[in-house]
Amino acid sequence: MNKKRFYLLFFMVIVFCHTQAFSQKQIIHHNLKQDTLKTNKGPNARKFSYSYLNFGGIIPDSKVIHPQRSHEIGFGRVFKRRINNVFSLGNDLAFLYRNYNIKDTANYAFPPGAKLKQERIYTRNLQLKPWLRINYGKRGNTLGKFIDIGAYGEWSFARTHYYKFENPKGTPEGVKAEYILRKHDWFLPFNYGAMVRLGFNKWGIYGTYRLSNMFKTNRYFIELPRISAGISYAIF
Repeated sequence: MNKKRFYLLFFMVIVFCHTQAFSQKQIIHHNLKQDTLKTNKGPNARKFSYSYLNFGGIIPDSKVIHPQRSHEIGFGRVFKRRINNVFSLGNDLAFLYRNYNIKDTANYAFPPGAKLKQERIYTRNLQLKPWLRINYGKRGNTLGKFIDIGAYGEWSFARTHYYKFENPKGTPEGVKAEYILRKHDWFLPFNYGAMVRLGFNKWGIYGTYRLSNMFKTNRYFIELPRISAGISYAIF
């Protein structure tokens, strides 16, 4: 091999190796850094919203209700803004159906021999719940583990009192009677209280405590239980 061909081959090898090294350096420097450090979408983004379902029970603090027949069910939307890796601020907009199955019937004056079969008070409510979220543990781009501490305001836009009883046979009212009352003037339409929620990615455990009274002062009703608790499931 003469010198000219040797120098030409040597020059081509150097150019080829330099080009390959330069292109690999650019791929590593630009693409991997972008993929690993920037998060613009998903549960751990700066802004994120999602829907949820919840189902819970009423915690009895007296003998007024049947706890196994009393419950609440609802759905809502969470709006979350991340402050840093630990704290987030947010609020819920939610609808909640709550049912109290009443056990204490001492305030009724039924006809002689009449027997109460069922009594319920159920409400349909719109809620606003502002909260502070404290995140803990590793989570990546997920909701991860967290605790929400906050409050709620509630508008009971529909309230129903239902009861059914049996009259003695032969009475003018017949054997069975059923009443539905929708416009009691002793209900208070607005409620407020405290709330807490523990989250494990999409699953959560929540509890609320009502600080306000449900009824105006009257001789017909004592206050219903103030505590409810249940589970929630996020949808996104």
